[in-house]
Amino acid sequence: MRREWIIYLALLMITAAVFWPVSWYDYINLDDAAYAAENPHIQQGLTLADVAWAFQPVKRVANWHPVTWLSLMLDCQLFGNSAGAHHLVNLLFHLANVLLLFHVWQRMTGDLWPSALVAALFAWHPLHIESVAWISERKDVLSTFFGLLTIWTYSRYARKRSKAEAGEPEAEIVNQGVSARLLTLDYVLALFFFTLGIMSKPMLVTWPFVLLLLDFWPLRRVTSANWRVARLQIPVPQLSSLNSLLMEKLPFFTLAIASSVITFYVQRLSGVMSLASYLPVSDRISNALVSYVQYLGKMIWPGQLAFFYPYHSWAAWQVAGSTILLALITILTIWQVRRRPFLIVGWLWFLGTLVPVIGFVQVGMQAMADRYSYIPLIGPFVMIVWGGKEIGGGRSYAKFIRVAVMAAALAACLAVTSLQLHYWRNGEILCRHALGVTHNNVLVHFLLGKTLMDEGRVQESIPQLNAALQVTPWFPMEMTGWFYEIQYELGVGYAKQGKIQEAIDHYNKAIRCNPNRPEAINNLAWLLATGSNAKFRNGAEAVRLAINACEMTHYHATAYIGTLAAAYAEAGQYDDAIKTAKTAITMAREAGETNLLEENLRLLEVYSAEHPYHETTKL
Repeated sequence: MRREWIIYLALLMITAAVFWPVSWYDYINLDDAAYAAENPHIQQGLTLADVAWAFQPVKRVANWHPVTWLSLMLDCQLFGNSAGAHHLVNLLFHLANVLLLFHVWQRMTGDLWPSALVAALFAWHPLHIESVAWISERKDVLSTFFGLLTIWTYSRYARKRSKAEAGEPEAEIVNQGVSARLLTLDYVLALFFFTLGIMSKPMLVTWPFVLLLLDFWPLRRVTSANWRVARLQIPVPQLSSLNSLLMEKLPFFTLAIASSVITFYVQRLSGVMSLASYLPVSDRISNALVSYVQYLGKMIWPGQLAFFYPYHSWAAWQVAGSTILLALITILTIWQVRRRPFLIVGWLWFLGTLVPVIGFVQVGMQAMADRYSYIPLIGPFVMIVWGGKEIGGGRSYAKFIRVAVMAAALAACLAVTSLQLHYWRNGEILCRHALGVTHNNVLVHFLLGKTLMDEGRVQESIPQLNAALQVTPWFPMEMTGWFYEIQYELGVGYAKQGKIQEAIDHYNKAIRCNPNRPEAINNLAWLLATGSNAKFRNGAEAVRLAINACEMTHYHATAYIGTLAAAYAEAGQYDDAIKTAKTAITMAREAGETNLLEENLRLLEVYSAEHPYHETTKL
């Protein structure tokens, strides 16, 4: 018991020390705005209205994970909208996952040091940085936390159930009624934690299959009587004898199916699944096969890591080679299923838990993602650690070699993780690193350009945005929404530089790409109404565009009302301009929008003197 507590303490302290720098890291300009930085539902904390919102489909993030939303709201309720606080809570969940993983595997297998090594690899591997250091990936660490609690309570239930079926009374339980109630409690708790898990991230829908794998090993609820030997001496499970194990998973499968249906609906509603129609099934399967091997490769040699890997086609030899390797490993694990059951359990854990994100149904532009390996790599870690335990048997020199190799591997993980973690300090550093290790990365060029634009570094931003336009992606940018975003940001940049013609051109391209987005429409109306060069001003067109933007936002956006007032003034409709400017002033005052209030008060004086407002300096 003393050794266990030393291991708990070592895992906790080393992991916390390695990841502690995240406590002063910033938001990342990808998803963090929608998840926390600019989401009013999150920033207001736990209010009844916002809790209700958490359970609604949210188009912008294309996922249904109300528990994740609630956890982020609780952060803001307790600590305010602080990036550091969000990061620290992510780290706390990662620490909890590390300790839970060690506890669960040690209790299930009875092997202390192998369980500790699996937990250490999970804690310190560089591929897991993304899940910890990215605020938007709260869903990763949170769903894993509930997933491991599911395994813990399920394993307690399974052990008691096995003892009861074997007629072995538990020493601590005399009354059979109490025993039955505790069995039920463990089972219900497992179901409860699983529900919270899939409501944190739907990737956990594979968990019923994981529980079946654990029934085989290490819980050993599948005995030799449940197998028959087929040709080539391959053991095959007798499904008829496993009915009870399958039936007790039925509630878990039901919840998993319900989560899958909801996720499918939300992702279809958001439009992200439309990408799949532009990717042939053969291409998606090819990418999945190669990605499986890439995850294994990055597990062994975690180099060239990036937060975004662009989707592209693979050569036939790469697909064939990946298929052969996966097939060989599968055959090996089946061949060793009786002597070394941990191999097939670890391998199927890896293959199975990656299925929801491997790309058979393409969601997003990425070919793969480091964060997707947070749960799946537990399987290969088990294979490596328990497999390494058998190499050389109990010979003293073999033990020394095993300890030396594992110590070197853990030291390398700590070193690479410490180095890689620093790239997550802010969006600019992260994007520049990603561009250095990937090619034709349209998304990262755009994100770097937008990050620089938001910081007012327009001169540096525009080349990055133009570079994004020059990259030919694997599928049409128009279908991703990024084409609109790139054109819009270029319009903003050129307008700030006073290059009105270029700004108008890019705003028009953005509008043609997506006529249902009001931002570019509003900005174009402002340019046509207030531009310093009379050559580009057009009051009538500015009024039409401004009205369109206001209608899209149901006349609830103060800035757009202000644009409409300026357009009316340019068109010579001063009564309408004055009335509209007063409306903008009232809205700004009620909403506490100080800058807009001051601006519209100033512009109202201009319109009252029957003059249009024209920019005299670069924006």
